[in-house]
Amino acid sequence: MYKIVFIALFLAIFSIDINAAPVEVKGRVVEKDNPASPIVGANIYWLGTTVGTSSDVDGNFSLPISEKSQKVVVSFVGFKPDTISISDRGSSLLVLLDKNIELDEVVVKERRRGQYLSALDPVQTTKVTVTELQKAACCNLSESFETNASVDVAYSDAVTGAQQIKMLGLSGAYVQTISENIPSIRGMAAPYGLGYIPGPWMESIQISKGTSSVVNGYEAITGQINVEYKKPFADEKFHFNLYGNSELRSEANLNASYKFPDSLSTMVLLHGENQNTQIDGNADGFLDVPRVRQVNFINRWYKEHRNGGDFQIGVKLLEEDRKSGQVDAFDLPDENLYGISVRTSRYELFAKNGYLLDRPGTSIGMQLSGWYHKQDASYGRTAYSGTQYNGYFNFIYQGNFGTDLHTFKAGASLLADSYNEKLDMASTSFAEMVPGVFYEYNFNLRHKLNIMAGLRADYSSEYGIFLTPRVHAKWEIIHGLTWRASAGKGYRTPMPLAENNFMLASSRKMVIPDRLKQEEAINVGTSLNALIPLGERDVSLTVDFYRTNFLEQVVRDVDSSTDKVVFSDLEGTSFSNAFQAELMYEIFKGFTINAAYRTNVVKQTIGGQLREVPLTSRYKGLLSMSYATRMKKWQFDLTSQFNGGGRMPDPDVLNPLWSAEFKPFTIVNAQVTKNFKRWSFYAGAENLLNFMMDNPVVGAADPWGKDFDGTMIWGPVHGRKIYAGLRFTINDYN
Repeated sequence: MYKIVFIALFLAIFSIDINAAPVEVKGRVVEKDNPASPIVGANIYWLGTTVGTSSDVDGNFSLPISEKSQKVVVSFVGFKPDTISISDRGSSLLVLLDKNIELDEVVVKERRRGQYLSALDPVQTTKVTVTELQKAACCNLSESFETNASVDVAYSDAVTGAQQIKMLGLSGAYVQTISENIPSIRGMAAPYGLGYIPGPWMESIQISKGTSSVVNGYEAITGQINVEYKKPFADEKFHFNLYGNSELRSEANLNASYKFPDSLSTMVLLHGENQNTQIDGNADGFLDVPRVRQVNFINRWYKEHRNGGDFQIGVKLLEEDRKSGQVDAFDLPDENLYGISVRTSRYELFAKNGYLLDRPGTSIGMQLSGWYHKQDASYGRTAYSGTQYNGYFNFIYQGNFGTDLHTFKAGASLLADSYNEKLDMASTSFAEMVPGVFYEYNFNLRHKLNIMAGLRADYSSEYGIFLTPRVHAKWEIIHGLTWRASAGKGYRTPMPLAENNFMLASSRKMVIPDRLKQEEAINVGTSLNALIPLGERDVSLTVDFYRTNFLEQVVRDVDSSTDKVVFSDLEGTSFSNAFQAELMYEIFKGFTINAAYRTNVVKQTIGGQLREVPLTSRYKGLLSMSYATRMKKWQFDLTSQFNGGGRMPDPDVLNPLWSAEFKPFTIVNAQVTKNFKRWSFYAGAENLLNFMMDNPVVGAADPWGKDFDGTMIWGPVHGRKIYAGLRFTINDYN
């Protein structure tokens, strides 16, 4: 049934053909010498008319069609104006402005930072650009948040290499992770999925706090992370990245795009990595990092419609094999050593189709994706295998009430999941289909006051009807002082075994009831952003507070017993309070700092008592400094993370094998980059202070005994890492 529905929707997305006339010309304005730097506030207008607009914070613009002219003029102070003849009004423009060398007295005083708070979005959204991503090795998505204060990334256990993110002090399960607005890392991909998106593939990351928009679904509770891949029509035509580190991990990435006639373009993204060396720095007999081999591939196609809009389609393929456990566990299989093996195969198809309609400001869009995810794993003598089929369809109509002051989005979606899992000899299956409709209204008063209110109504084949209301507001009180507020609900379907199978890396038995309730939470938050003039530049200061209150939640109890982990529905209270203050400032040209501090109060009713959630830091501090010389020939980056202490799961009273609390610790990372026209060479170090947990694997001497546990992780499990790499890029500005 699920496959038939998915195929029907896929055929529908191809079959729709609307004879729509273009109502606007869209494009982006960037610096010719540095296409990664958008030009904010550029003037764009039809030659000989008064019809014009300006570029936004990302350099993007939408210019209404004029029948009086065929040429567009783009200008900005300090740059040479450009006049462009428009032959295909449905096309998307990339405008590259040259600096005006005759105007020596004109100085562009501020460039777009590597990460910045969106000035226009009513949702509190931080955009992380390629500039920021390249301040570290950024091998994959999990390593993309080292300079970000809002997202924490840590290992889930000491042996498998599984990583998880946290936002607002809560598990990454409550963060909706999407790729170009299509759901991606969820379900069986949750334990290891952060490693499925290589860093060199990413164009940008948008990190939103709170419940986000209803258009993208109901699963965002604490926030949303949207990954934008590099596009086939962009200026980057070829990119090669090579990376190696002191643990003999090697990676290679190749991106290549090509433009065909008739507005057709394609792109290939290829990634390979190999970590086959056995590293046991603390001599406990267990590998500090798993031996991983991964091959990852994307091929995407992009076609601009003649009358406006575009069509996209692509495939993703991934194969990964990771091995861990005791040293030589797989080289000496007859020695009764504890080994962990996880084999993953993932195949995905995605498509998008969008059209501009006759009426100004109206359009329709469709998103479709489907994936197959298979995992075969063994944790010592425990065998786990599972498959997940997923299908997703989203139809969006965007319109207005005759003016840009009042706009709306309305549509319908379908999300379908089918799981088949086997733990040792016990098999389970689960299937859910969730059709839904949504409506979102946006009031925008010249970007001074913006209110976005939305409502979803969904029907789950397992849980019935549920409603998702959400509202976001942004008010520019005075120039340079912006207040935001949000409130809304979020839901998610729990899959304890699929999302937590890394917990099998211990002697604990997993206790999971046959049926768990759908998780449900309310998130409210507020923030204040101030641009404070200091010298020739502004200090950006942002303070925010978010509270998440669970009405229904699945509790993972590792306190009641040291020999089992019990999953159960919440009976009592569960909440998170997160306060954060962040400061960004360019002290002098080329030298920027980012300083932040966050506190987390995360409590949950466990065993009838309201307690701190274990393995959660009570605070985090961040200090990131970056200096780029003239023309960015050299770049130096230093990041320090100050992680607070927290509560450990209750140890055994008669035989305590760990402390009741874990201590604060500091992580320092550094990188130096040398840039040439097409080449970049970088070298750096992670965990410069060489801080490691003393005994990350509990009971390592006897992994077959009752005390063995590799999941009591609160800090780094491996020490200092030195790395180096190179990047080679060819851009086509024509």
